[in-house]
Amino acid sequence: MSQTVARNGATDLDKSTIDYAAIADPGHGNSVAGWTGVIIILIGVSIGCVGFTIHTPNITYVGIGVVVLGLIVGMILRAVGLGNKPKKK
Repeated sequence: MSQTVARNGATDLDKSTIDYAAIADPGHGNSVAGWTGVIIILIGVSIGCVGFTIHTPNITYVGIGVVVLGLIVGMILRAVGLGNKPKKK
């Protein structure tokens, strides 16, 4: 006969010993460069999907070009200083 044991989480985890400053939120790309690049890439993927769906290679290639443009714009904006700031140790 087996017994059912309810678990309430790990018993060996002591939350008072966690160094929350050491695991601070890294930002996850929340910057002008990140958002601009991603939005342009999403537009390019949408254009490419439409071109692929209606079997028009020219529109598909335009979508691929817009995706590459989004990558380049994101890198340029990051180089200009609009990306995430590096963390100081």
